[in-house]
Formats: sequence, structure tokens, C-alpha cells
Amino acid sequence: MKRVAILTNFNSCDQAYSLNRVVQDQIKMLTKAGYEPIVIVAKASLWDNPPENYGLPGVELRYVPNVPVSNEVKTDETFDQDVISLRSAIAEALEGVDVVLTHDIIYQPAALKHNVASRMIAKEKPNLLWLHWIHSATSPYTLINLRDYFKDEYLNVLQTPFPNSFYIFFNDYSIPRIAKNFGVGEEDVKVVHHPTDYCRFFRFSPALEEIVDDKKMLFADAICVFPARLDRGKQVEMAIKIMASLKKLGRSVKMIVVDFHSTGGDKVTYREELKHIGIDWGLNEDELLFTSDLRPEWKYEVPQEIVSQLQVMANVFVMPSKSESYSLVTQEAALAFSVGVLNSDFPPFRDIFGSGPFYQQFSSNIDALTGQDGETTTKYENEKGYMEDIARKINYELSFNRVLTWNMRLRKERNLEAIFRNELEPLINYEKVK
Repeated sequence: MKRVAILTNFNSCDQAYSLNRVVQDQIKMLTKAGYEPIVIVAKASLWDNPPENYGLPGVELRYVPNVPVSNEVKTDETFDQDVISLRSAIAEALEGVDVVLTHDIIYQPAALKHNVASRMIAKEKPNLLWLHWIHSATSPYTLINLRDYFKDEYLNVLQTPFPNSFYIFFNDYSIPRIAKNFGVGEEDVKVVHHPTDYCRFFRFSPALEEIVDDKKMLFADAICVFPARLDRGKQVEMAIKIMASLKKLGRSVKMIVVDFHSTGGDKVTYREELKHIGIDWGLNEDELLFTSDLRPEWKYEVPQEIVSQLQVMANVFVMPSKSESYSLVTQEAALAFSVGVLNSDFPPFRDIFGSGPFYQQFSSNIDALTGQDGETTTKYENEKGYMEDIARKINYELSFNRVLTWNMRLRKERNLEAIFRNELEPLINYEKVK
């Protein structure tokens, strides 16, 4: 495994600073993938107790001088000596490194000293690969600006392409522009989309984040969360069968049953039956999950914030229950933008939740015609066909509802693991053709 360093000129950890957030995402991507990244920062007391991802296990901080910088293109009276000290410190910090990631080092006027020093090092270390993130859509400072301030020595360094490098931007459309702005070939510009640390952004608990990673939940097309005490009247099996049918249509699925207050009696028997139903209908143990199995502390119940976090991630909700007074869990799923399938044999659902969900027949313990106590029983001549018809409706929404398709695509393709595995790690492992 290659040794990777991230070179910054950071002397602070500002939450609103986008480069800081990108660096923190890269640190987390690397550590989750088993790397032990070196992060190079400007010497400051802040790093005595490294904040957030800078303090993750496996991260090594190395330091360079905290030199004076400016957001204007100009030199200062210490420019020469600062370049010399940075050149020495950066070279030392890059000992043992195979690949170095930089952030606007070759773009920002405030990084000119780091830029010059790094280019000198790159010439001396031809086997060191540099990946330069360009964080602005505008063109960099021009050589005309530079000529007013720099001697020929620095001009010569700055006017040539950075050695042994790829220039990183965030969309394919901009490749020709970035190549022109930096005077390199289009083949030297690579695209790495910005990821979102999904679990961090939505404030998932560490326990849930661990499960999300282990079960690869973010990569599923369809995620259904069903919070229920395991009374048979909830008919959890209907939701399981529908999700299994959706899988048969080619969708990757996760069916997560939040089985609270279900530790004894028939509830235990019912849970085992549900697991067998899942297997019979084609779901494996990573596709049909019960929260009581995932964490010992969730054996009896799951904190509401965990349920909320699961619902945020989900995009499908099925409520086939025969009897409800209201169904708060249905309301919560709707507020989290899930496709809804509710029991039409239980007419109060239409009164409570309106026409937004799909309504399908799942029987109920009231007379659907009179609304009085009684029973409504729906029998299926072809149960698999019925469940597949429901799955097709859900699949249509997942395919053509603009909000759902946009959400699903970004959840699957722009999470930390996806971006690292598909876009960043191939560049880290790049080898020149000799």
C-alpha cells in the first residue's frame, strides 16, 4: 500500500472553509481504506490536540513553518528565506511518501511560497506523484502578474507545468479549460468528484455509521425501514415480500426492521418466521436486517434518533398493518421523502395521509365498507404476482421521480467509499508506463 501525504498550508481548522472540509473527507477516506496518511500543516498550537479527522487513528501530522502569506500576488521581504525554509521542511515531511495530494497550492496567491518550494522538490523527486486539487472555477493568476514581482529564477519555476503531476478538477466538462489555464495537456487533468460524508452530514451515531459501512447500505437502490413491535397484525412479511420482489426487478435492496419491544413469546417466533420468509423470497442476511441483531444495546429498543437517521437514508416505506390508531412511523417516513405503500383495506390511512402514497390491499380488522368493527380479508390468487405489481410501481418512482433518482444517485455514487474506490484510489495507484 502506497504512503500518501496531504500537503496544506493550514494553520487553523475553520468549519466554513471548504478546503478544510475536503481535506477532512480525504483523511477519512484514506483511513477507512486502511491507509495511514501523513497530513502536512503549518506549525501552530492548534495541532497539539488535533481536531476532528486530523486526530483519527493512523493519521500522522507533520509540520512546515507558518510563514507570512498574502492573498495578493506579491513578494515580501522574507520571500526568499521563506521559500528556502519551506523547501527544506516540505522535503523532510515527504520522506517515505509515494503520492502527495495538494489543495490550491498551485492556485492561491497565498500559497505562492509553498508553490515555488514544492516545484523545486518535485524536480528533485521524479518518482513522487503529485495530485493537485484546483478548488476554483476561475483562471489562475497569470504570468503577467508574476513578472512584476519575481526574478527570473522564480518565473522559470512557475511558468512550467508542475512536474510529475495530475491536475484534479470536479467535472469532465471543465477539463479543456483547466488544461488551458495551467498549460498542460487534457490527459493531465483528472476528475475526482467531491464526496459527501453522508453519515457525518446527517449526524449518524458512530454505532449506526459502523453498520452502514459494514452492510454497504449507501450503495443500495432501495432502502425500506419498518419500525414495528413484532405483532402479527403489523404484517411485516408483506413489506419483506415487496422488497424481495423489487430485488427480482434488478434493484439492490435493504429491508431494515426496527423490531422494538419484541424479546419474548410469539414475537420471537414471528421474527424467526420473517427471516425464513425473507430467505424463501430471495433476500439474504445482508438484505433483510433486524436492529435487534445488529447491536446488543438495540435488543429491546432503538433510540429515536437512530430511527430518524435510518428513515433519512431510506427511500421506500411499506405499511401493511391491519390496525393502527394513527401510525406515527408512516408520517415520519413521509417526512423523510420515502415512496409510500399503505394498506387500502384500512380506510383511516386515506383520511390521515391523503393521496400521496400508493394504496394496496393487505386486509384489516375493520369493515372497509362500513368503517365498523369487523374484518376485511383480501386473498391473492397469485401472491407473487401481486407483490411484483407493487414492486413495479415503486421501481417506476425510483426510476422517474426526479427527487428520488437524484437522491439515490448521489447517495450511491458520491459517498466517501465510492469516490475513493472509483476515482481517487486509481490515481494513487497510477504507475507510469516505462
